[in-house]
Amino acid sequence: MAEKDILEKSLLSYEDVFTDCINTLVYGGRRRLEEGRTQPAPTESFYQGAEGLRNQLCDTSRYLLEEGRIVAQYLIENETGLRRKQILRKASYQGGAYRQQLGNGRPAYAVIGIVMAWSGKGSRIPRSLHQLLEEDGVPADLLEQVDEARMEVIHMNSLPAETRRKFTGDMGFVADFLNEGSFQGRSGQRIRHPSALCRMMETLTGDSRFTGQIGELMEKESKGEDVMMCEYIDMLEARGEARGEARGEARGVTIGEARGETKLSSLLERLYEQGRDEEAKQAVLDTTARARLYQELRIPNFSTNP
Repeated sequence: MAEKDILEKSLLSYEDVFTDCINTLVYGGRRRLEEGRTQPAPTESFYQGAEGLRNQLCDTSRYLLEEGRIVAQYLIENETGLRRKQILRKASYQGGAYRQQLGNGRPAYAVIGIVMAWSGKGSRIPRSLHQLLEEDGVPADLLEQVDEARMEVIHMNSLPAETRRKFTGDMGFVADFLNEGSFQGRSGQRIRHPSALCRMMETLTGDSRFTGQIGELMEKESKGEDVMMCEYIDMLEARGEARGEARGEARGVTIGEARGETKLSSLLERLYEQGRDEEAKQAVLDTTARARLYQELRIPNFSTNP
């Protein structure tokens, strides 16, 4: 899980990807943040715990600069498993960022945070401090005295097409694939960070085909050549066909059948690994259930074969 978190943060560590995410998910596509006007911000803050001074780490953070001074700090949290008390985690990160502003002699600045969820399912966790406290039995008259805190959770696997179209950089590839199972809508777009993108896609899908092309992509980049998504798609399809042909020849089936069996095999492997034996049986017998599970577990779909 630690390695998975690191790989998810790797792509977001680039300024263009970070600003693109904030512009798209916070400002509805308006280019509020621009490259060259942000800088990395600390991801570590401290608090007094029962055993003394403790630290906490958020995932990715950047300052927005205007006329040479900090006017805002943005925090992005990546979550593969949302917790019911997630609002307290968000509030603690923002509180830590505000705490660091005490006594520094400089003007205060805003702290803005979002949570990017990468799980295959939605969540009904409380999205505000008041909601959490109310559910846990805090009386209404006491809630009136509590300052409110709210949390924005963006489920990356269920983003509307209208939102996804507003991404201008590499995160658009990730969002499209998670929601459509394809990069085709961005085939003419340049990949700015090939290695980080490939590794993140493998992390999210569990498919090694995504990183199998890193060497070729990095070689093109080292020569100063642009890496275009259409080329990457061709590489993925060629690798998928080669794998399908090899399996098909071994079992005496057609290439199309082999592709379908490869995809179903990947699904069943993931389900059995998670102890979901009954759903695995259902996937074999019910094509509707199988399609739903393909989407939930983000099984790559490089062709139209079932």
